[in-house]
Amino acid sequence: MQTSRFQLGLIATLAFGLGFSLSSSEAVGYPAGSAISMGTNPVWSVGGLPLATETITAPPDQDMIITDVHFGNTDAQWLRVEMSLPSGSLAAFSSDSPTDRHLWSLRSGIRIPAGETLTMAFEGYYGLGSSRYTVSGYYARP
Repeated sequence: MQTSRFQLGLIATLAFGLGFSLSSSEAVGYPAGSAISMGTNPVWSVGGLPLATETITAPPDQDMIITDVHFGNTDAQWLRVEMSLPSGSLAAFSSDSPTDRHLWSLRSGIRIPAGETLTMAFEGYYGLGSSRYTVSGYYARP
């Protein structure tokens, strides 16, 4: 039995098509739009003993997403923090009992746009001397 050029061409074309259809495509690790960035560990956190006002400035090329707010006190009757951007207030958190500790894990987070400064205003009934706070989150590309 002889093989014609047509049969050889058809076999070669089908083999090429099968190889092309089975080849892998480029993997995508996140959906389109904003993505977690800044390398392998994009997590950030700030904290300590609060002054009356604390500020956090997002990098010029990255949004900052706040995912957790934690604060506590050992002798204040109440403690309050209000977070705001130059465009207006974003959120406020408070506790109302002595030796209180609170952790708020935010499901969708609070976004600080790239280059903007978040201001946190703290108030306490007996002052802020025994208070501590931590705000944490991750970086994301706008």
